[in-house]
Amino acid sequence: MDKDMRLLLDNPTPSFDNLVAVLRGERPPQRVHLVELHIDGEVLTAICENELGEPRASRPASESWVPVTGGEPEAYWAQRVRLYHRLGYDYVPVGRVFTNHPLPLRRYGEDTAGMSRGTRQWVEEGSGVIRSRTDFEQFPWDQITPETEAFTITGRHLPPGMKVMPYAFMFEHVMEYLLGMEGMFYMMADEPGLVEAVFEQWGQKIYDFYAAVIGMDHVGGIFHADDLGFKTSSFISRKDLHRLVFPWFKKYADLAHQHGKMFWYHSCGNHYSPGIMDDFIDYVEIDAFHSFQDVILPVTDFKTLYGHRVATLGGVDMDVLSAGNETTIRAYVRDILKTCMPGGRFALSSGNSITNYVPLENYFAMLDEARHWQV
Repeated sequence: MDKDMRLLLDNPTPSFDNLVAVLRGERPPQRVHLVELHIDGEVLTAICENELGEPRASRPASESWVPVTGGEPEAYWAQRVRLYHRLGYDYVPVGRVFTNHPLPLRRYGEDTAGMSRGTRQWVEEGSGVIRSRTDFEQFPWDQITPETEAFTITGRHLPPGMKVMPYAFMFEHVMEYLLGMEGMFYMMADEPGLVEAVFEQWGQKIYDFYAAVIGMDHVGGIFHADDLGFKTSSFISRKDLHRLVFPWFKKYADLAHQHGKMFWYHSCGNHYSPGIMDDFIDYVEIDAFHSFQDVILPVTDFKTLYGHRVATLGGVDMDVLSAGNETTIRAYVRDILKTCMPGGRFALSSGNSITNYVPLENYFAMLDEARHWQV
């Protein structure tokens, strides 16, 4: 790693308004704006300890699906803001927080990542917490309410020019946590009415969350996240997406637009046939799209095909970012910037998120190339 390469900036100059103007095509970019849906806690901990010289603030209990020793929210969110600011971002992502949600079903295994958390968790794919109409009726829907304290606290610590971008999961939450992947697929055939009822309930919960925060002055928009597919297709048909999912996405986008704010959308998977990307742009009316894999469609090709219709967020492929070396990553990022920066409507990020299996020096190299780009 270049010994002169620095991860944290001494005097960042965030401007969320400039980022929005670039993504809307209202002004040409004067620098590479950075976006990221999520940075793993292990990465943030390493940055705190190695770059800030301080321990990472403990996570508040309300920020975890599993029981944790609750930290002090003020210290946690203040540090989160400081980290994203010093890294050069124009906003801080803050995920949805709900009170009184039953714990999801999980599986556990060894975490072999470079910055291991010890045990890696993933969702139980066989069935969720709702397996019957009785489960649905007994589920504590009325007790699950959006928790907005994180947004209030974060707002107190934002430096001039920065905003907050809330994100949440609708389709993924239903498929993984509430019904389970296999459970949902079987239920779509055996009890379609129950599936519709679950989507209706959870879709409204996500809407209520966004509605509770979108009017805050320091909230810049919505960065909705829902993985709808895998390498070759979407999980469910386009017809079912229009029946169960897209109407809710449109409501979220309309809510942001009614407040004069942007609606960004993150989704992994292949959405290029038959016409799902067109649905994102023309029906849902997303303002920007995020998440790219070279094996599906490289971000450079997406910018060429769709860049005149929607902003592009991304997309350093995760295979490259996690397994490449500094030399290959620098060349790869330069190629992306060469293709995607002209004409604006682009911001750089990982293809998905900064995970704990991405070597820090590779993440540094991506940031460093962005900082040294010139008009």
